[in-house]
Amino acid sequence: MSTPVQIPSDEPVPAIPVEVTETDPIPDQPIPEKKYGPYLVSDRRPIFQYSVVRNLFLQSLPEYLVDQNEFNAHYFSKNFGLMLYTDDDQPDWKAFVDKVNELNENAEPDECYKVFYLARHGQGPHNEAIELYTQAVWEAKIGMRKEYKGLKLGPDPDLTEKGKNEALSIGNIWKTQLQHHSLFEAGALPQKFYASPFTRALRTLELTWQDIVLDLPDAPRVKIRENLRETIGYHWCDQRGVMKEVKEVFPWIDLEDGMHDEDKIWTEMREDERCGSMDNRLREVIDDIFMEDGETFISITAHSGCLRCVMRGKCTPPSTILPLGWESRWIGLMMGCLYSGRPSTLRA
Repeated sequence: MSTPVQIPSDEPVPAIPVEVTETDPIPDQPIPEKKYGPYLVSDRRPIFQYSVVRNLFLQSLPEYLVDQNEFNAHYFSKNFGLMLYTDDDQPDWKAFVDKVNELNENAEPDECYKVFYLARHGQGPHNEAIELYTQAVWEAKIGMRKEYKGLKLGPDPDLTEKGKNEALSIGNIWKTQLQHHSLFEAGALPQKFYASPFTRALRTLELTWQDIVLDLPDAPRVKIRENLRETIGYHWCDQRGVMKEVKEVFPWIDLEDGMHDEDKIWTEMREDERCGSMDNRLREVIDDIFMEDGETFISITAHSGCLRCVMRGKCTPPSTILPLGWESRWIGLMMGCLYSGRPSTLRA
């Protein structure tokens, strides 16, 4: 029998029945003026309207996200926020998978449910620079440089040693779940992998999954989507690498059709990408996953801006689940979310 996990206080998490809570679809945004481009702006109408299934992952509950540090320490370090526990206080992945299967079996003809494991890359040298010299100094002085005081800031920086250890830590959490909590037997392991084209995201994915699935003879391929890249701005860390060279380092990736070898998007003469542009291009990625993928359990390894967009309008308000300053605490972390997708009323 599964019971909700208790938070570290005298108050247990209320045993609320699982329910689907509707949220508004991400609204269409106007294409930015040319002075802000060229961006990967999607003018495609929304295909699906999304909502989050509450009470399976703690991050879907706004009341338990007040103290981000406490939340991370107690939940992400254990089981990605899963709320279902067995009577002997073990994560009940079987009950979780059973609930997901039940929701899909009882879904409307045009509706489906998918589990997303969302991972932000580990620390890169650009993140380290912000920690060392403050965000203000980064924006005014450091971010426009390729290198600063021994830190290689771009293009396409790799992880720092700290960032690599953060990625390995995520892998260790997965191994613990696989070895001791029957996650593999339950069938909750990701079935499809997506990633940003940036080295820091791919290195994070590699270090997390290399001896779990990537080293297997029948290891799944990782699909690269250009739209999963970080905010398109003028910082050198925002420019991706040459994909021919990236693919030599990470041979297990597959590029999406039509992807340019060199970065045709980034230029140092621009302002940062507008929020609406990111919302639209990330919505297109999620729409495609719901429309084209038969798999239920999806892994996405990307960036803070991307994950903010994926969750905006689907989980809790950004001010609750992704507060200002969250980046310093969410580097190299992974969480789970369960979404419902239904045909959008705005669909063309």
